[in-house]
Amino acid sequence: MRTFFIVTTLLATLSGASAGYVDTPQCRRDLAATEASFSATLRDLERNKSSAIAQRCPSLRRHADVMRKASSVFRQCSTGRERQENIGQMDGSIADFQEIIARHCR
Repeated sequence: MRTFFIVTTLLATLSGASAGYVDTPQCRRDLAATEASFSATLRDLERNKSSAIAQRCPSLRRHADVMRKASSVFRQCSTGRERQENIGQMDGSIADFQEIIARHCR
């Protein structure tokens, strides 16, 4: 799943002491919480992948919400080129999920 790859890459980049990362206690907490939320929603999506799309709507909505919150964390906790790339990739994934939700979920 594209989202899993993006999230894993983003969190790996931001969780280390790299250029483009805001190293504050708040950002470390927010990034850890983001990683935990993503792990939970990705497990939920994986667990429900064989269900009909309409039955996956609650999971899709939760994941889109987690991505929106993560995008906010990335805006606050990254800088420079990494910030632009991370936010752009996250916002693209959010748009993908919103399109799926709009088409298949009421």
